[in-house]
Amino acid sequence: MTKLAIIGSGLAGKLAALYFSRYIKDIELVVIDPRKDNLPIVGESTVEITAQFLKSLDLSRHLEEEHYHKYGLTYYFRTDGDEDGYDYALHEAPGVIRLPAYNLNRWKFDRELTRRLEGRIVDIHGKVADIAIAPKASGRRHSVKVMQDDVRELTLEVDYIVDTSGRSRFLANKLSLKKAPAYQRSSYWLRLEDFDRETLTSINARKIRHHCFDSYYVTHHFYGHGYWIWIIPMRSENSKDLLSFGYTYRPEICGEKVMSFDRLCEILKRDHPPLEAFLRSGKVIDETRYYNYMYESEKYYSMDGWFLLGDAAFTFDPANSAGIAYLSHQIPQIASFVLKDRVGTLTEGYIASLEKHLRAQLALQDTWSCWYAFMKSPIKMAWTLLLANMGYFHIVVPNYMSGAFLNGAVARQFAKLVPRHEPSSQPAVYPFASLLDEIEATTDQKQVAKVIPALYEYTVPFSYYRPDGVSRSRLAARYFFKRAGLRLKAMAMLSWRPSLHHLKLFIRHGSGAVGDYLQAAFLSAFPLAYARNERAGGEDESAFVPPHRFLGLDRHDVEGDTHPTTMDASMTPMLPRDVT
Repeated sequence: MTKLAIIGSGLAGKLAALYFSRYIKDIELVVIDPRKDNLPIVGESTVEITAQFLKSLDLSRHLEEEHYHKYGLTYYFRTDGDEDGYDYALHEAPGVIRLPAYNLNRWKFDRELTRRLEGRIVDIHGKVADIAIAPKASGRRHSVKVMQDDVRELTLEVDYIVDTSGRSRFLANKLSLKKAPAYQRSSYWLRLEDFDRETLTSINARKIRHHCFDSYYVTHHFYGHGYWIWIIPMRSENSKDLLSFGYTYRPEICGEKVMSFDRLCEILKRDHPPLEAFLRSGKVIDETRYYNYMYESEKYYSMDGWFLLGDAAFTFDPANSAGIAYLSHQIPQIASFVLKDRVGTLTEGYIASLEKHLRAQLALQDTWSCWYAFMKSPIKMAWTLLLANMGYFHIVVPNYMSGAFLNGAVARQFAKLVPRHEPSSQPAVYPFASLLDEIEATTDQKQVAKVIPALYEYTVPFSYYRPDGVSRSRLAARYFFKRAGLRLKAMAMLSWRPSLHHLKLFIRHGSGAVGDYLQAAFLSAFPLAYARNERAGGEDESAFVPPHRFLGLDRHDVEGDTHPTTMDASMTPMLPRDVT
């Protein structure tokens, strides 16, 4: 029987163990953890990708009954001097997206994961003291030495090692894999209860009114010079209002060092007075701070059978609620490695391709890092978020739901679409850069809200909800078509005048819109030009057949007489349903 050791039993370790136990048959999972109490809890807001992954673990009922639905990301842009007297322009979803997301009470969620792992894992209470990595060519197993207390020592022989040791970074230290990040970030967050909810929901903001959902149940975002703020409502266990309130910043831009509650209140009083009143209206349960906490690794996956997962691999910016989404990508990737290795089809090329996909995600992190320089600008930030969300729903989500991201050729394709740049050569990270520069320079403060229209319904496709309803080519074509439309909308908002400068702007951005329309037409006429990569077989093929089977959706399919197959005959043919 295959034996896999997981170092650490935080969120990454628990999710990996639960996924492997359900999707890889004939595997013994050993989870090693020293059981440290009072560790910081990170990751409370999910996105659609994360929810799909969690539902593949049969957590649907738990999510629905114990946690709040999250009705999208809501953005507050400060518009002082608005001609209609509003303090903010508020952008939120105009309806309920068919793909759900949730705001998690992590204490409750983590307890549920622990309960579900009972009987599925060998749970060892101890600290990993040393690991001897056996090269694949040697045919030997890895040796893991565990100290269970000051005198008792246990040695395990395992086929695979997944490091989820978090910021302890056991393998990164052991194998000298530590790497400095391109950009740094710091963060301070707290959990608040017994607050005055009305202080938040009654903010004087220009918004599109609707009755689709209560606007409290979203992830709220506010922005300032070199920082952004999250507010995440959570379902409590004592019927009191509960939420997470966080402040993430780049110290070299905003000038702040280590953050405290009192200093945060001073910043809010200056930049967002309603939030200062809101924060002071509640009771702080706990608080956590990380200063310059970002890091990366030189390598994340190895043909020798070791893998870095979650914070043991790299840290991330909590912007766009992407934290658990990275786990939702990495865990199926590691499962695919193991399944392919067991039948002798795993290659260095496949591992390198999926690692390129991971590095492309870090390239997105780099662009988010550069957002901090203009976060105080409502014009640049609003348009940036429109395009970022459109790329997420039209490119990233389809790649995930279809399982295409587990194909080596698609992984390389995505890496080409999202190349990584050195900080010194990073191109502009807000869209239509010279056009938005001109709009910002020529727009009166009273008119700002009119040049940052709420176009959520334009950028988010509300149609698909299953992998068999996802056409990657069609959605990519829509992305370029809509990007052209957004550029034209932005051009219409500029007060044009007869000058050489404006003529150059018109030619540049008019040509850009035409180019996007042509790209959209090409992908519509020749969809295989974009989608052919996902059909790549051989070493690039995912271990899951069909590819979207990594989400376990086949068991719900009742039409047709075919059953899903896998490369590994020992993989579970139909997935058991957990009893909750």
